[in-house]
Amino acid sequence: TVIQINERMGDSNASVAIVYSKGDKINIGDAWIEDMNGKIVRKLKGNEITDQSFVRDVAFYSDMYIKWFELKHNVYPYRIVYSVKTTTSKFMEACSYDYTRARYPIRHKKVIVETPIDQPLKYKQSNIPSPQIDTTTKTMNYTWEFDYTPSGNDISSSLNTGDISKLVVLPYSFKFGEKGTWDSWQSYGNWNYSLNNKKDDLPDSEKSKISSLIKGVTDAKEKAKILYHSLQDNHRYINVSVKTGGLESYPASYVCTNRYGDCKALSNYMKSVLNYAGIKSYYTLIDSDERVVDIDPVFPSNSFNHVIVTVPFGNDTIYLECTSKNLPFGYVHSSMQGRRALMIDTDERCFTSIPQMKPDNVLCERTIQITGNPTGHSNIELKAIQRGQHFELSNELAISINKNNANKYIRETILSGAYDLLDYKFDKKGRDDNSIILNAHISISNMMKKYGNNLLIPIFPIEIPLYEKPENIEQDLQLDMPEYYKDSIIYNIDDITISKIPENIILNSPYGEYSINFKLDGNKLIISKTILIPTGRYTLSDYKGFYKFISAVRDSENKKYNLEIL
Repeated sequence: TVIQINERMGDSNASVAIVYSKGDKINIGDAWIEDMNGKIVRKLKGNEITDQSFVRDVAFYSDMYIKWFELKHNVYPYRIVYSVKTTTSKFMEACSYDYTRARYPIRHKKVIVETPIDQPLKYKQSNIPSPQIDTTTKTMNYTWEFDYTPSGNDISSSLNTGDISKLVVLPYSFKFGEKGTWDSWQSYGNWNYSLNNKKDDLPDSEKSKISSLIKGVTDAKEKAKILYHSLQDNHRYINVSVKTGGLESYPASYVCTNRYGDCKALSNYMKSVLNYAGIKSYYTLIDSDERVVDIDPVFPSNSFNHVIVTVPFGNDTIYLECTSKNLPFGYVHSSMQGRRALMIDTDERCFTSIPQMKPDNVLCERTIQITGNPTGHSNIELKAIQRGQHFELSNELAISINKNNANKYIRETILSGAYDLLDYKFDKKGRDDNSIILNAHISISNMMKKYGNNLLIPIFPIEIPLYEKPENIEQDLQLDMPEYYKDSIIYNIDDITISKIPENIILNSPYGEYSINFKLDGNKLIISKTILIPTGRYTLSDYKGFYKFISAVRDSENKKYNLEIL
């Protein structure tokens, strides 16, 4: 690998990290810094390579490891040159490259895959030239060569269309704990089922506990809720990636003994508990990420990074996230919504479609009451009801002891601007409520500006993302979740008579809805505001209309409005 660093801001790329699994052999070859003439400035020393456990924020234990080193120089531009050799006996794919989120160009990449002639490969490439294939009496060699320049990606550029380069190379058959093939999603599901079958070994003590918890309960969904709450209250999530690369689940007895597990172990345990209680459920593979990446229905691959449990109740199906200690029962997390997931414990190994969040699922409502001197000191009573992603973040902050994080989140997400946050409190009605309320007391000075018989007031803007101008867009637009906000802003303005209020604003378009309504009740000004940006996938030709709507919303939100006073 050769990395060219052109300026100081690129120095973060002078840190090289290689994450690997237990059992892999990692050898870092010669590594050095060279100038633009190829002259070696400094070589990496063996004692400069750090090897340690790779613990992520969400886990207190991990069986992944990381080797890393740093080669920095103070004369720009410069290059880092290094090589890494990894030897592993556990693999399901020959290689996989996905430049969906790439930030830097690749001047040249060469991928060579050599395989015995009786072990052919299957591959899928996007925006990469077809390979050169050379055959000998014993081997087949596939060679891909390409370069890549990232598009000027906007914040919501499509992950499923455009000129993103991708390459996946798979063996038709493999042995990874159990024998499997990549013939179809059915065969992949069969392999996963074999890998995790017969792991529902609940000890008698656990069975007795389950029976006690649901004693006298006849409704199946209520039983499932009780058992899910017990999982949350008595077990912790850890990241364990042992045995077959983290794909094989630990048995239910392991979770019963240790009271912790990773997503596979906790989901397998939950499924086993439900099965003992007479409730059918399914071990389900899903890609849990902020953005939705479509599953290719005809090219099976290792497209998942998470496991949940699917529980059908007649016409109602719920999905259980087993790694969270405080999500509501059956809550579809924003990182799971709107995508397909593979249910393993069925004869068909069939896909299920996780419901997409609707506007009402993400509705965030604010009531903002302002009292005091309009041009001096004012007090604000804020009540904010959070749902969707904002609920998930607030829900975590509500149990956190880190007040700095909560303070920062409130200022960046719920109410922006310069003010003193005197006190606040998060309030949740019940553990299975999918909303949380923030009540806050705020002090602010010089919020309104008086110019003669005019009074300029803010409308406490909702932070709408800043999108690129249409002429700078190269990718389609993909909005995976709606945004929906409602505000009620009440100005209690004493000692001033308001003679004229602003005109109402209504914006309706195929890309969303926006409205502001001004109403005068004596000397009380009531502002009602609604913003709705639905989910959608828009082509480049649609983007101009979308940008026009979003820009109009941002402009209306960020300006101050004029009241005429006597």
